[in-house]
Amino acid sequence: MTTVTRGGGAGRRSRVRVTGSLQRVTPSRPGMPPVLQAELGSGPGRIRLVWLGRSSIPGIEPGRLLAVEGTLSLQRGRRTIYNPRYHLVPTAG
Repeated sequence: MTTVTRGGGAGRRSRVRVTGSLQRVTPSRPGMPPVLQAELGSGPGRIRLVWLGRSSIPGIEPGRLLAVEGTLSLQRGRRTIYNPRYHLVPTAG
């Protein structure tokens, strides 16, 4: 499940807070500039997260519950947040 809270207006480039489970985490290919991409949530509500200049981030792994904040944009038809602030949500257990 992905929960989106919009800050300010609901325009195309809105500041949002999103909480959800990471479904996929993909580093850039060898020889390419470092970029880490991840999918937060599933289905039509999923959001692509992109960290430029990072090839990995400790704790950013599939299945992890994550809260992020950033500017939501539409890139090639996909909801995307570049360089989001993030918080690893503790899991019970």
